[in-house]
Amino acid sequence: MASVVLTLALNLIPQFFPNAFRNMMDGIEKRLEEQHNRLENGERPRVQVFFPWKTMIMASIILTIFLNLATLLK
Repeated sequence: MASVVLTLALNLIPQFFPNAFRNMMDGIEKRLEEQHNRLENGERPRVQVFFPWKTMIMASIILTIFLNLATLLK
């Protein structure tokens, strides 16, 4: 339930606060430029983490539906 609320909040907040979203995007862009400059200078972070949370939520919902259907058909 919390993941659904968080997903909705993250998708709806930019519509209500467009300037805040723009500022956040400017900050992200600045950090990405800094990271790009570090990579070009030969500095590389030791750990890179990729966490596909939206994909995991969708997979969880789909698998739950399939499991419920399988138990109903049994």
